[in-house]
Amino acid sequence: MGRLQGKRALMTGAGGHMGSELCRAFAAEGADLILTTRTASKLDPLAEEIAGMGVRAAKVGADFTVAEDIDRLADEAWQAFDGIDVVLFSSQPSVPLMGDLLTASESDFRDQFEAMVWGPLRLMRLLAPKMAEAGKGGSIITFISCCGFGAYPGYDAYGMAKAGLWWMTMNMAFQWGEHGIRANAIEPGGILTNDGDYEWRNRVSTESGVFKRQSIKRMGRNEDVTGLAVYLASDESQFTSGQNIAVNGGRFY
Repeated sequence: MGRLQGKRALMTGAGGHMGSELCRAFAAEGADLILTTRTASKLDPLAEEIAGMGVRAAKVGADFTVAEDIDRLADEAWQAFDGIDVVLFSSQPSVPLMGDLLTASESDFRDQFEAMVWGPLRLMRLLAPKMAEAGKGGSIITFISCCGFGAYPGYDAYGMAKAGLWWMTMNMAFQWGEHGIRANAIEPGGILTNDGDYEWRNRVSTESGVFKRQSIKRMGRNEDVTGLAVYLASDESQFTSGQNIAVNGGRFY
């Protein structure tokens, strides 16, 4: 308890299942949270729950594909608690099987890049100078995917966007490290992020051969990811930057 006491964290994708679990984990460790998703009113129950945990919770609605929304988000989020120490990017568009390099549409590629590369870049181009000027450093956490490191036909647009987000993460770490700003990526593997039958999913994955190239023979749980995110947001990781940390049960690609 208290590992994030005094931290002010901007949490994107707070309306999703994993996003809300990350918010709860951060609040349990003492962080004040600025929650954001496209429609702020959808965050009312989560904000009320978090406030009941003894920390502050603010809400900002923003669409990461709209530049004006990003500008407003940067301003309102910074003003909410007079600064930001942590920015966590867990939001992402839906990931349908969109087609390969020849069959995926231009809009497929554009939508993925807008949400996962250009939106976060716009936001950090506004926030990073303020964080540097404040002189307190900070932590940026992105969520990437194995699709950004290999050929996964059908997920070409998604994979290319995730690769771009990882490239951006590395360069944020390198270019802003002198200001004490760290940037790291989390690469989740098979995480059961809903209320489905955990044991059933483990059995199906075993029978289908999913675990053949995975050293830990089970699905991941929310806490496998949230614990790492708390570490990266905390002062415990002050010498950790520019890293991609896979949470995938020791999968061999």
